[in-house]
Amino acid sequence: MADCGIATDVEEYVDTFCPDLMEVVIAWCRGAKFADISQSKGKDKKKGHLFEGSIVRALRRLEELLRQVEGALKSVGDNELAEKFDKGRELIKRDIVFAASLFL
Repeated sequence: MADCGIATDVEEYVDTFCPDLMEVVIAWCRGAKFADISQSKGKDKKKGHLFEGSIVRALRRLEELLRQVEGALKSVGDNELAEKFDKGRELIKRDIVFAASLFL
């Protein structure tokens, strides 16, 4: 942005990022139950409580991103890094978050 001459307030720009879901994702990858992460970790500084649907959507979008990056890495021949992304994807894709339907 500085190279392009775009005036920016660095502090204001950094404050726009919301890392609150990082703790949720880490807990999920470590095997925490969905009920536990939605109650204890689900706080958004700007909006208050994080809804369960927001957590599900974030985890699903992250899994999709990891899958796409893994595919791109395989296509450029970096199989070692692609395997790491696949392992990360396996940690995320589990339990009720990725159930096809809650109604049986």
